[in-house]
Amino acid sequence: MSINFFKKQVDENEEFMKDLREAYIDLKSAESFFDNVRDPDLVDYAIFRLEAAKSRYSYFLRKAKENGIIYKGVCNV
Repeated sequence: MSINFFKKQVDENEEFMKDLREAYIDLKSAESFFDNVRDPDLVDYAIFRLEAAKSRYSYFLRKAKENGIIYKGVCNV
């Protein structure tokens, strides 16, 4: 029985890219929510959500850079 390390690396990169795309979509959603919130009671939540989404997306971008993963056009939203 042989183990295909290349396949494992490809699967890990695909999973990473999936997480990166999800973080990007979440960031865009948080930006939209922040831009459109009208209820003063939701402003703090909108800010918290936006900052959390920025932090998560930045984390994945930093990890991509550290691992030499290059992907142009993260997501079409």
